[in-house]
Amino acid sequence: MKIFYVSALCSENVLDFLFKSSSVKPGSAPQKFNRLLVEGLSLCEIESAIETLSEIPIPSRSNKKIFWNIPAENEGRIRYNYVPMINFRILKSILIFVNSFFKLSYLILTSKKKNKIIICDIINVPLSVTVFLASKLLKIRTIAIVTDLPSIDFAKKQKIYKRLSNLIIHKFDAYVLLTEQMNQQVNLRNKPFLIMEGLVDISMKDSKVILKDRSLERIILYAGGLSELNGLNKLIDAFVLVKGENFRLHIYGAGEMEKDMQYYMNIDNRILYFGSLPNKVIVERELEATILVNPRPTHEEFTKYSFPSKNMEYMVSGTPIITTALPGMPQDYYKYVYLFNDETVCGMANTLRIVLSKSDVELYSQGKRAKEYVLDNKNNIVQAKRVLDLCSVL
Repeated sequence: MKIFYVSALCSENVLDFLFKSSSVKPGSAPQKFNRLLVEGLSLCEIESAIETLSEIPIPSRSNKKIFWNIPAENEGRIRYNYVPMINFRILKSILIFVNSFFKLSYLILTSKKKNKIIICDIINVPLSVTVFLASKLLKIRTIAIVTDLPSIDFAKKQKIYKRLSNLIIHKFDAYVLLTEQMNQQVNLRNKPFLIMEGLVDISMKDSKVILKDRSLERIILYAGGLSELNGLNKLIDAFVLVKGENFRLHIYGAGEMEKDMQYYMNIDNRILYFGSLPNKVIVERELEATILVNPRPTHEEFTKYSFPSKNMEYMVSGTPIITTALPGMPQDYYKYVYLFNDETVCGMANTLRIVLSKSDVELYSQGKRAKEYVLDNKNNIVQAKRVLDLCSVL
């Protein structure tokens, strides 16, 4: 079997360069999800290397470099192929579509393997349109990775992207979805599918949280989008109500609330904002924290169709997590996490007090159980094998 994986995915080297040279940093969640799945596939027993076709994940006007043409590179059994582009907003999308169509067609036609499948991240519109057209022309089966619904993910100013996505999303041969609720929205023709709420890096089995290395400070860590939609404002207000000189709230990420961070640090000097850092650095900080938090409100419609990859990353760190009971999170997870059952500011503050009052040994035990659960059941090799099983029925 020959797999062509199409998304805005790049190697670690390219991602590091983009992070250092760009004013707007590449989103870490889609990068991590796709890379873990590609790496998992490359570690399975398939005959040939995985070919990726990637848009360079850089927002328009966030880098001084205008023309991008990165040569292909190999990492283990993965070959990264990049689509040349000019980084101007409208021209960029058109060139990505044209260049990716010819590049993907060339990769498919020059492959000697008879059994070929394209796996595509549906949210990347120029690439997903490319996959749709190339697959129909060359009669190649396709699997759509759906991590967000186009009707929710794209803003009003992206009406064309939303319409294109809604037009083709139902035309793939199979689906990898984050939640059961997604299947009702996407898979209208009852095609083969699997639910894969997330995946974790199998190499994290070697990472360890060591109690004696813990700081005397009790650190609550939030990493993600800085927005009220993600519940960050409520988390901060709740933390302010929790008294304790050795408590700290560490915040990482970027977003609309970034401008408010200095204000919050001024009203409570226990709050510290560290900006947007590479994911590998965030993971290191998660290992050092006392508690990891995800305060995303459960009443928002989009939570039915999402499972935050951050929860998976939190759990595999071995540091205990407090999260809201998101509708897209199976109840199997509940015994491995602490829950914000009351999502009011006072209710969240009370949950923080209860969890922070627990001993290091009890917190360590809870984090260890969560880590073992996701490593045993949700690691990227296990999940990649499920995707290969899906490929086999097409």
